[in-house]
Amino acid sequence: MNVFSTQNPVNAPVFIWGLDMSHGETAESLFDEVKALTNNDFSLAVFDVTDWNAQFSPWTAPAVFGKDSFSGKGNDTLRFLEDEFLPEIKSKFPKSEVFLTGYSLAGLFSLWALYETDKFNGAVCCSSSLWFDKWDEYASLHRIKSPSTIYMSLGDREEKTKNKVMSKVGDRTRRQAEILKEDPNVEKLYFEWNEGGHFVEPLKRVAKGITRILG
Repeated sequence: MNVFSTQNPVNAPVFIWGLDMSHGETAESLFDEVKALTNNDFSLAVFDVTDWNAQFSPWTAPAVFGKDSFSGKGNDTLRFLEDEFLPEIKSKFPKSEVFLTGYSLAGLFSLWALYETDKFNGAVCCSSSLWFDKWDEYASLHRIKSPSTIYMSLGDREEKTKNKVMSKVGDRTRRQAEILKEDPNVEKLYFEWNEGGHFVEPLKRVAKGITRILG
């Protein structure tokens, strides 16, 4: 586990972020982006991701671009977080609230995890892959497990794509926001639009979401 903390992190929120180094992002970069936006204390706890499509997909689904299908290993990732990663966080920060944090498929995973377990206090879900096969059915049949604060965002051009599956992301995200507003366990919901498509400044979008949770 790699943990990046501000000066007084003892009771400050902890944000869990799965990092795939092949995407060109670094934990230090996200940490610095958040620090540039807020003076509030927080910690960023990072775990390694080696197979993005597998580790963050909640169930199997066909490929939507190229040949990269989704093998549905999200349950393994969630068990790892609950059984190994989270206890270590709690040993370091026993009084801190803990939030999952993700972009794209990791944003979908972060939201899905709140439907599956009561171990987290909320999530930052940016440009989430809510176009994912059968997600609309799943979200309509489930409720968030514990009192949560959730941040969602989407780029205003993300639904403007020729890919018929991925073009559903705008309507799916709007509907998801409405579902969460009606969920009794969602104590706070932040939802905002960003300018641009899916690949525009992802770290800045995630940092903005973390900052909103921090207040």
